[in-house]
Amino acid sequence: MDIGIIGGADGPTSIFITASINPFVIAIIAIICIAVVGVVFWKLYKSKS
Repeated sequence: MDIGIIGGADGPTSIFITASINPFVIAIIAIICIAVVGVVFWKLYKSKS
């Protein structure tokens, strides 16, 4: 993980934290998000009928 500081005494300072994220982790997060959205829509659809 790298931390870079941009800016200085004369302006706003930004701190950027960069790390390489495993594509497998991104895929798992995407699947979980899709599942959560699916459950929410299913509950809303079920409650209307």
